[in-house]
Amino acid sequence: MGEKTEPKKILYIAMSLDGYIATKSGDIGWLVEYPDYVFYESFLEGIGSIIMGRKTYEMIMSFDIDWPYGSIPSFVLTSSDEFNDTDTVSFTKSPIDELVDEIGSSTEKDIWILGGGAVVSEFLSSGLIDEIIIGIMPVLLGDGLPLFHEGSGETKLELLNVSSYQKGMVQLHYTVVDGS
Repeated sequence: MGEKTEPKKILYIAMSLDGYIATKSGDIGWLVEYPDYVFYESFLEGIGSIIMGRKTYEMIMSFDIDWPYGSIPSFVLTSSDEFNDTDTVSFTKSPIDELVDEIGSSTEKDIWILGGGAVVSEFLSSGLIDEIIIGIMPVLLGDGLPLFHEGSGETKLELLNVSSYQKGMVQLHYTVVDGS
């Protein structure tokens, strides 16, 4: 019997060409006009759990749609007690390293770090991201909520793949060479 492999922690997200994941007000309407692409479905098949911040969760819930990640266990990082767990969504105050260890011990599938920027910064500065997949959208927002915050530290990356899609979206796929 083979050894259990650690699930990869993968940041998978879209941003504007100038590095923003949303406008200052949190609007992501500029993403809507870009169609789904083939990679997303195959990416989801390899995901065993999702970690996101509270603001990202609240934004998703504001769309007034069914939970878009089906039965994939999702963990929302929060400092608040005002949320109640559901069948697939758990709210947690756990430190991210403990949460990742807990999730990693219960799945062999990868962990999707969904965002937002503060969560990404915390994961990067803790050396807890193994791969980065960014869809760069052909739009300049000029201002907004940045994907990468100051203070995350230097992280060296190795390019694995570049793909281009309809309407000018480009996807960059990196592995983290040095998380420190």
